[in-house]
Amino acid sequence: MKKILFLLLISLNSFAQTFTAETGYLYLGEKDTEMNGGMEIKSGIIKKNDKIDIYAPSGRKFTATITKISGKGNQEVSQIKAGEYGYFDLKFTENPSTGKDYVNKGFKVYPAGFQANTTAMKAETDAKLAASVNFKTTLDGKPFRGKTTYKGASLWRKGIKNYINKPYLQLQFGCVDSPDTRTLTVQVFNPKESTASYTAKDMEVNFSGTVDGNSANTTIFGFVNGKTTPNFTLEITKWQTSGNKAIISGKIYGELPEVKILGRSTKVNRFENGIFENIEVEIFNDQADLKEMMKAAGGGGLLKN
Repeated sequence: MKKILFLLLISLNSFAQTFTAETGYLYLGEKDTEMNGGMEIKSGIIKKNDKIDIYAPSGRKFTATITKISGKGNQEVSQIKAGEYGYFDLKFTENPSTGKDYVNKGFKVYPAGFQANTTAMKAETDAKLAASVNFKTTLDGKPFRGKTTYKGASLWRKGIKNYINKPYLQLQFGCVDSPDTRTLTVQVFNPKESTASYTAKDMEVNFSGTVDGNSANTTIFGFVNGKTTPNFTLEITKWQTSGNKAIISGKIYGELPEVKILGRSTKVNRFENGIFENIEVEIFNDQADLKEMMKAAGGGGLLKN
């Protein structure tokens, strides 16, 4: 009887310690194995000194100990329960900022040792990623997948004050496959709000970023309108306007030369069979200022003289 009671108490204690959470923004501490930031408790109770496992969408696991918890008013507390958001100091068993799937916002949190279904996590992540893709191309013989960045598709019917004083269309696609950070920004001047084909004389293009996630290896390919005339084409094969939105589809193909600050380069990026489908373009009827344009561009850089 005592043995049964002992096992029951262990079981109840384990149940009481069960919790799930999701990370908010986390920041590195003084040491490379320390982080602090927010977590939302989805179920159960998380306590100070609890050991937790944080899972990246890829299935990679990070183990940490909670050394401090702050609740409302930044007051230190001993625990946070389901439905609440707390601020946590964490001590990891390894540097959590390394690799392409380093600790970030939106990661799942479980008690240390919990057998998470990492296969299902990865499958769910891959499915969401595939569903978000709206631009595909073959880049130098390899597949490249992208999606429109935040406010990355916009039409400015009267241009940008003190910048581009003519109608202006921008399409911007960021690579979805980590660690690749390359972003393709296409800017068309005096665009037709209908199906049309545009060549280098009608636009500017910037394709910049890094394949391996190392900023030291950043490259820039593209051209400035009127400065070069590479064989690069944008085709709009569908344009449907409704109010201040348009739904468009099209093709992108051709070559982009590498841009060098000093000297010349013979390198090119070759885009083949580039297709984008059902992109929602936000339409601005009034002339905007440069700050508003940059916000809509998602911070994307442009090639200038």
